[in-house]
Amino acid sequence: MTAILDQLSSRSGDRSEAANLTVVAQCRADPTLVANVAAGLADKDAAVVGDCAEVLTHLAEEHPDWVSPHAPALAALLAHKKTRVRWEAMHALAFVAGSVPDVIADLLPRLRCIIQEDASIIVRDYAVDALSNYASVNAQTAAEVYPLLQESLVAWEGRHAGHALPGLVHVAVHLPERRADIQVAIQPCLEHPRAAIRKAAKAALKAINNP
Repeated sequence: MTAILDQLSSRSGDRSEAANLTVVAQCRADPTLVANVAAGLADKDAAVVGDCAEVLTHLAEEHPDWVSPHAPALAALLAHKKTRVRWEAMHALAFVAGSVPDVIADLLPRLRCIIQEDASIIVRDYAVDALSNYASVNAQTAAEVYPLLQESLVAWEGRHAGHALPGLVHVAVHLPERRADIQVAIQPCLEHPRAAIRKAAKAALKAINNP
């Protein structure tokens, strides 16, 4: 384990993410190394923890099944005092949310609190992404997360609407009886000051209207 952790940016003296990306490449070539990186999430050095979470985030984007066994360890970092650790852990969890519904189900109250209170916009964005991906699993998960996605759509003056909209599309697919209400909820986003959110709202409505 020590050998792979010693190659991380914080331990190798690399001020960029290049060293971490090298570790990502090694894990892609040898997936047995993923467990060693995940073990580093328990390191006392917050910089190492952040590096390990970053590596897992990159891997989770392509291979969520490699990272999903380590979802509980990532979830334990959501209250970490270092913002970077929280956002990397949350980002990795967002990628695996559809693969670990039991873990996410237990985290729903925590995710709601994060979206309402975390000082980091990035952490909040990824928390909403986790909700959206959880909604994609089945009708039960969609129903559980629907109220939280509604809240996320308008939280922080709609700052996270672009992340909540895909989740609401998933809800509309799994729960067609909610489709009309979701269409109404999305309408204000068409007038949002941010062009990206207006575009996302149009795309969401199109997806809902043409399932």
